Amino acid sequence: GTVINKKLITAGHIYQIMLDADVSNVKCLTFADAEVAEFTVKEGAKITKHQVKDLELPLGVNIGGMIRNGEGLRVTGNTLVQQGDHVVVFCLNTMIKKIEKYFN
Repeated sequence: GTVINKKLITAGHIYQIMLDADVSNVKCLTFADAEVAEFTVKEGAKITKHQVKDLELPLGVNIGGMIRNGEGLRVTGNTLVQQGDHVVVFCLNTMIKKIEKYFN
């Protein structure tokens, strides 16, 4: 057998193309029926308007961390995401299309 699933890799690339947000990576976590995506935050994005705790993210969505100016940062409820940040999001398979609006 093989650990690499070509169908999942292809699906991840297709998903990147379909999303309107600036997504550099989308990976399916088949063992958890979930996905992890890295979004680049655009100017004026909804996610930059409020602290994470006040964003009203959909159930099943968690921000795992972010990179700002090359430095990895832990995200808390008090974090205010900025334009240009790279944000790692864990979500259920059905949520990724719903959360892209926070990053555009």
